[in-house]
Amino acid sequence: MSACARNSDAAGRAPSGGLLAALVLLGACATSQPGPRPDAICAGAGLALDIAFAAAGIHDCIIAPDGGVVVSVDHEPAAAEGINPSPWYAFRIVSDAAGPRAVTLDYTGYEHRYAPFTSPDGRTWTMLAPHRLTLNERKSRATLSLDLPEGALFVAGQPISSAAAALDWTRQAVQPRGFTETRYGTSLSGRPLIGFVGGGPAAAGREGQNPAVRTTPDVIVALTRQHPPETTGEEAFRGFVDRLLARDDPDARAFLATHLILLAPMPNPDGVDGGHWRLNGGGVDLNRDWGAFTQPETRALSDWIVQHTAGRRTVAFLDFHSTFKSIMYAPPLDAASPDIALLPFLEQRLRERLAAPPEWSYAHTINGGTSKGWSLEALKAPGLTVELWDQIPAPDARALGAAVADALIDYVSSPP
Repeated sequence: MSACARNSDAAGRAPSGGLLAALVLLGACATSQPGPRPDAICAGAGLALDIAFAAAGIHDCIIAPDGGVVVSVDHEPAAAEGINPSPWYAFRIVSDAAGPRAVTLDYTGYEHRYAPFTSPDGRTWTMLAPHRLTLNERKSRATLSLDLPEGALFVAGQPISSAAAALDWTRQAVQPRGFTETRYGTSLSGRPLIGFVGGGPAAAGREGQNPAVRTTPDVIVALTRQHPPETTGEEAFRGFVDRLLARDDPDARAFLATHLILLAPMPNPDGVDGGHWRLNGGGVDLNRDWGAFTQPETRALSDWIVQHTAGRRTVAFLDFHSTFKSIMYAPPLDAASPDIALLPFLEQRLRERLAAPPEWSYAHTINGGTSKGWSLEALKAPGLTVELWDQIPAPDARALGAAVADALIDYVSSPP
């Protein structure tokens, strides 16, 4: 039996007096540790709550007189007033005995956004049935009717994807195709910022082609998780990467041989593992910092991208996010980019290939601070913010990402 399995078993059998010890054991088995946290934020009535794992929310809690639990859903300190509140929550309950329990999420001045998911181990997740969620009139308090097991249950606003888990997924997906992993910078709190580079002449050589055919390949840039809770965008990013590398037809092989692929799957590890709603460790929305570059994360990522795109044509710049509906934010069709024709081509392909295609919005705000706007100004590339609905099923999110990859390959193979 593994150490984590033994710890989980011990936690599940812990008597009432041993709940805190059980929490310590379970904390060692979280996906990764963000640093020291209190083992329990509240305990009583046969259970305890903790946030001792990466990507846990910023919470406090009380045990009510009726045995129910009230959890405060708090956000990170912000350097400036933000937009699109993202009330993220993630905590773990350890219970002495199986049985029903009411857990109320208190958002104070914010509204409930993310549908609850539960997991026995932090890896396998199930969305809570809608009838088990009750909102007050202002949507500022959400009461979850949970069937607690004996032992541990994770509760979160989305299936948790820590910084380490996100990087591991990308690493395993791209390394077999010869991508190089690089540390392109360091976050505000000292975490490594990791990117992956592949395709281009090296891919041409692996495919048995002449690697000198394109010594200056065009570039595709894709990133996700600038905003910590936006994991449906991450799922679309994964669908994009999977399809880009899985296709084995002549058009796809030629695409990889003639394009350098830059992937940044975790540009905000401090915010993700710190359980932030929208910001990095410095209280800044990174997707409003492209241009000002006040934060080390955006400075390092933009420098890395410029390093690889200098003297090259950047065909597409894709930034995957989540919001209240699936929508593509694109620059206007009269924008100064040699590949602006990609946008209507992509829009049409998604309409043809998806049962529920995303909406489209064509606009550009100079100095808006978004990666999309920066890519148009700095790289002359048609930057796209690819937004996925918060509650889109993971297979549908991945299908959208795959359709974007297919459309890119088709555009390059036979441009309009």
